[in-house]
Amino acid sequence: MTENSRQTRKDLKGPDEFFSAFSYAVTWFRQNRVQALAAVGAVVFLIAAVSGTRSYFAWQEAKATKDLWPHLNRAREILQAPGKADDEKLVNIEQFLSAYVNQHQKNDAAVYARYYLGSIAFTRHNFDVSIAQFKAALDLGKDRGIMRFLARQGLAQALEAKGDYASASAAYREASSAATGDLKFQARLGEARTLSLLGQGAEAVTIYREIVASNPDPATKELAELKLARLQ
Repeated sequence: MTENSRQTRKDLKGPDEFFSAFSYAVTWFRQNRVQALAAVGAVVFLIAAVSGTRSYFAWQEAKATKDLWPHLNRAREILQAPGKADDEKLVNIEQFLSAYVNQHQKNDAAVYARYYLGSIAFTRHNFDVSIAQFKAALDLGKDRGIMRFLARQGLAQALEAKGDYASASAAYREASSAATGDLKFQARLGEARTLSLLGQGAEAVTIYREIVASNPDPATKELAELKLARLQ
């Protein structure tokens, strides 16, 4: 007997069932063509709508970010030149930045807007607001590059200005871990200073010695040596 002659009815049952089901599907489609096409059209429309919505929101975020940068640059210029930091200019920038973070809370650029809102509050001695803005910037989890240091350093300075030296010391330590070079030494100086204010002079001395031994920028080294001399 040949190979085909040994096939049983059970062997042929699978293909028979497939063709029967396929024939049923074709018959059903012919009988319900309008409903089927409408269902397919609805699915295609839904996919297109979702894709279009995502593209629209992405375009909106890109446009909002593009509009944001001139205000960030203006904020930086004003904050770096205290003589230009009049209240009216800061209020206008603050209002724009606040509107941006309210509308685009999770956008990548929101971390920059939060940082400058914290910096503006700091210049007004609104330390609670400043701390809240810096923490909000970090909570976004989108701090990249230099912002990893700046947001933590800003938080540490606001905490120190408020008098929360323990939290400030911890924030300075985090800032130092997010920086290199002289920025790292600046954060370490802040950590040592707040430790000293907490009465932990020995820990502060250790940090000042580490800074001096690391051969930093001459001005930083001189400051560390001066602080070290006062504590010894």
